[in-house]
Amino acid sequence: FTAFAHGAHLATRARFDTWGNGGGRQGVTQGAVKADPEGPGFASVFSFGPEAGGPDRLHFSALHANATFVAPPRPIFPNSSKSQLGGNLAPFGGGRWLVVYTEAEGDILTDYLRVYYDDWGIPEDVRAGGSRLAILGSDGELLEEPVNASALGARFPVEIGHLERRMDGVSWASIDGPGASTATLVRLRCRLA
Repeated sequence: FTAFAHGAHLATRARFDTWGNGGGRQGVTQGAVKADPEGPGFASVFSFGPEAGGPDRLHFSALHANATFVAPPRPIFPNSSKSQLGGNLAPFGGGRWLVVYTEAEGDILTDYLRVYYDDWGIPEDVRAGGSRLAILGSDGELLEEPVNASALGARFPVEIGHLERRMDGVSWASIDGPGASTATLVRLRCRLA
């Protein structure tokens, strides 16, 4: 994680050791970094897969305003055998974060070069049924069991990371699949206890 000000690079303040090679293989897939509107810091979410293969796991980290870690990134679901991909997050106040991601059985992301394009090669059954929502605390702990957003008819696209917080929930827009000429707008009303 790197700090910038007025378009200039200030310093690299926090690192998460990963792997990669000149051929484009890598351990970290895209995620998101969002500012906490209640404080001077940020939070991030991203997927990380082991070099030897295996499921990609969703990681969370909180950062201070100067881009140093509050705590190192940690897996959100450390005991899960499932893949978690395409994460994004939105602040929900009180140190809570809504995290959206796609869940699937096994290791479904085999070509890491595809994460730079609009088609990651994800099977259609995963696209149709894998969307999940979860609420995390400020240190990344899971506060409630994840909700199957696909069952609500609100599928979250794996490749598109747009997620916006609204006064009464969240919304996102996505293209209806690779090469499609139509888009879907989703708005979920949320009430946090």
